[in-house]
Amino acid sequence: MKRLPHGGVVLGFGFKTNLYFISFEVSMNTESSEKEKNMNRCEITEDTIYQCFAAASSGKTQGETATSFVDVEEYENQVMYPEFSRWARKAGYPKIAELFLKVAGEEKLHATWLRKLYHDMGTPTRGEDTQRAIDALTTIQKNSDKLLAQDPKTVIEKALKVAIRVEEREYKDIYPSFRDQALEAGNQEAAAVYQKVIDSEEQHAQWFHAALKNLQANSVAA
Repeated sequence: MKRLPHGGVVLGFGFKTNLYFISFEVSMNTESSEKEKNMNRCEITEDTIYQCFAAASSGKTQGETATSFVDVEEYENQVMYPEFSRWARKAGYPKIAELFLKVAGEEKLHATWLRKLYHDMGTPTRGEDTQRAIDALTTIQKNSDKLLAQDPKTVIEKALKVAIRVEEREYKDIYPSFRDQALEAGNQEAAAVYQKVIDSEEQHAQWFHAALKNLQANSVAA
């Protein structure tokens, strides 16, 4: 019996050709090869991408709420949507890539609106949720190019579905609560800003819905 360096076993057929040894070795290593394939197989799910979403949180004061809001909006502007745009461009969907960048720009605008009300904010403290989202995105980035090469349409479809979930959660749940907090405190100006953001996030969701519908209806690059 002869053991090969990578674990294959050849049972004393020294008079056979190298080709025989190779084919025999493969048949002996079928189980381990399958395990290696499973270990190396990468997968991306909608929930995995959703972990890249950082949700702003309501603080004890309006200032704390505003800081969390700006932290998240700037993250979406600088990190999340630019990365989604890179995926779409690499996958061959330039219009979807442009859409992600357009929304990224508007997320920055949201932060600018609120900064005008809180001049002393400076650089907002990075929230735990934002850091978690950055870590999740970093993990996905390691395999993103390989995933895009395997099934680009599915990856972009999932990214769009996540974008819809993100925008809908913001305009339906998160930012209305911020607006209401401002109203309860008698801060009409801040409440008006949050309402503008709510309207904008709703429009983003509509854009992403339209892009997803178009992607699903067409097999060619959008």
